[in-house]
Amino acid sequence: MAKILTIELGHSVIKLCEMDYKTSNPKIYQCQEAITPPGAVNDGYIMDGKMKDLAYAIKETIARNGIKTKKVIFTVASAKIINREVVVPDVKESQIGSVVQANLSDYFPVSLADYEVTHSLVQTIPEGPDQGKHRVTIFAAEKGMLESYRKLAAACELDIVNVCCSGATIIESARRQNAQGVQAIIKMEEKYSIISVFKNGVLSLQRSINYGVGDAMGVVGTQPTFAAGDTLGVWRLITRQNCTAEQVPNMKEAGRPEARQMVSEALTPMINGILRVFDYYSSHFTGDEIENVSIVGLGAQFVGVPELLGSALGIVCRKAGMFQDIQAVDTDVKQKSDAYSSCIGAGLTADGFLHDEGKGKLSKEINYTAVSILACVLSLIVAITLVLTSVLPYRAAKEEEKRLQDLLVTYEQGKVIYDEFMATTNVTQEVLKGYAMSRHSNDGLIAFLTELEEKMPMESVFSSFLSNDTSCTIQLTVNDKSTAAKVIDTLRDFDCLANVYVTGISEVQVESDDDNGDAGDEEEGELVMTETMIEYTLFCVYKPVTLGVEVPEVKTDGAAAANN
Repeated sequence: MAKILTIELGHSVIKLCEMDYKTSNPKIYQCQEAITPPGAVNDGYIMDGKMKDLAYAIKETIARNGIKTKKVIFTVASAKIINREVVVPDVKESQIGSVVQANLSDYFPVSLADYEVTHSLVQTIPEGPDQGKHRVTIFAAEKGMLESYRKLAAACELDIVNVCCSGATIIESARRQNAQGVQAIIKMEEKYSIISVFKNGVLSLQRSINYGVGDAMGVVGTQPTFAAGDTLGVWRLITRQNCTAEQVPNMKEAGRPEARQMVSEALTPMINGILRVFDYYSSHFTGDEIENVSIVGLGAQFVGVPELLGSALGIVCRKAGMFQDIQAVDTDVKQKSDAYSSCIGAGLTADGFLHDEGKGKLSKEINYTAVSILACVLSLIVAITLVLTSVLPYRAAKEEEKRLQDLLVTYEQGKVIYDEFMATTNVTQEVLKGYAMSRHSNDGLIAFLTELEEKMPMESVFSSFLSNDTSCTIQLTVNDKSTAAKVIDTLRDFDCLANVYVTGISEVQVESDDDNGDAGDEEEGELVMTETMIEYTLFCVYKPVTLGVEVPEVKTDGAAAANN
């Protein structure tokens, strides 16, 4: 009988289950857990940087517990998995998958080129206009997510059989249970919860919320009064003692009352989310009141959580007991089965996201002797073929090696000369760059002043001249505005200036003596004459120095070198 290993990757806990595969009455052999490396799993995605640590944790758990099977199915839950319920025509159950694949563009308004699709049969409609048709829930997961699980299986040295969706495993498990009445099954994990409502074993509603028991586990792990230790210590404590403020009969309470109250408060967002889903169900399915609530996943083992949720809902909540008809090697495995509902459901699910031929397949009857003989014969044929076909390439390779060695001797001296030339060229370039960097925009200041003296009008009077590396400021006085304009135009033609700006201009009265005054006037007092002059300030910007260095072109033509 073939065995399968099913694995569910949680935010902080990895769950592994070894069970029979594809049998009518499977047997569960082991339910084990391991610590998820921090940051290794995020919303169902495996982080590439944590792949090695995650694989080590799984391999170590497999080896420690003596698990021998190499076939693995992963179960995954993620907010990125798209789901939709559709009705497909009256076909055989084995043909539903083909019908779904052929009509994906009708079911989803977006392209699913980067997605893999699986489905779960909800119900074959028994009566009415759609009698015989099938209600099917379709799940679509990104190929990148599924590829990360392939890589993880390879890193763990396991053969991947499939990747299943947690939502689909719940549907399959509920169908197997075939419970009567209206029942809610709530799968509580660390970072999410899935609420599924069934009527007589048929799914009526399935919703996910982004709240779980992870925050409460974090409180247990961080409060000193619980003394839980690492993640596995928290797991063991919450499954054996009551860490909540709710009263649980015949169960020992852990920690101080205020710490237990903090745990209950950490569970409040999840409980409120579940209440909203129940309210939605009640408003859309009038007359079908939920009669009982079953809890699976981590929440099923978290002592006090069923009682806390029951108080909020007004309905008795209990561990699901979904797999009581499944054989288990001992009582401990059966008691833990509800926490491993996704793992066990994955072993029961008929379909998953992987449909290609590359996924691992189980074979119950393999003739290993014939396979070994065939492998030996093929190996011998391949070996002889390789020997016969390698002689000519070997000889050709030896001749090519000799030719290349001769070329190496020929070009060795040329390489020495070329290296010397390149070294000299590099030094020259550095010297030219150093020279260029030593230049300044006002290096031609003396020539600039000489040009000013030659080209400026005789009647212009310079009051001040200030210069720095990049610009200069000139203040001067001229007789009239036309002379001022002439000075500005003359400066703009200077080769050393990039721009000339007028920063200020005004008319000033300048005193001058009148030589034609008569003596009578002088006796009464000296007469002062004034004339109007134009005073203005110019801001001149030197042309910047270009630091570019012309690099000599180096000719490296191999044929030319050989001819020289």
